[in-house]
Amino acid sequence: MKTIDVDARRYAWCRGQATWWMGLPVAALVEDMRGALSEGQDGLVRRNARVVGQSCAVVLNLVLFHERPLPVQRMRASWALDRLTDHPLGEECRLLVAGRRDDSADELLARTERLVKQVRALVGDLPDPLVPEGYFPSLATAREWLQLIEAVGEEGFLPREWKKDE
Repeated sequence: MKTIDVDARRYAWCRGQATWWMGLPVAALVEDMRGALSEGQDGLVRRNARVVGQSCAVVLNLVLFHERPLPVQRMRASWALDRLTDHPLGEECRLLVAGRRDDSADELLARTERLVKQVRALVGDLPDPLVPEGYFPSLATAREWLQLIEAVGEEGFLPREWKKDE
């Protein structure tokens, strides 16, 4: 089975990974940034902005180029940013990863939220798992992607420690 320009296995794996990353981990990081900003924890805001920039760069590679397999964690940011040199969102990711010291925590949060909104637009509509009305819909979305991934014979995106030993 093939989708437009890419085989179904690669599409399902890449989109499933992107949906998972933008759904829970990135949403949690941005929410932590909001709390850190209100508490004056600028260091946490900077750290999370860098992690969100890296995550968005990886997600963009998954969605735009269907890149896989992903390199090991310590190589992922440079790998992802290198492939996005000509993409406008690549520069936004790069700015967050670089973490310029002259940017205020407020500016970092605003830049991070803009980037996440733009990347989420490419990934597709995702419910917010951190609000009551989005929790169950986000689980349903993850379940649907896992079912598709399994249907095409790929390994899912949940962390191994979340799975039962078979």
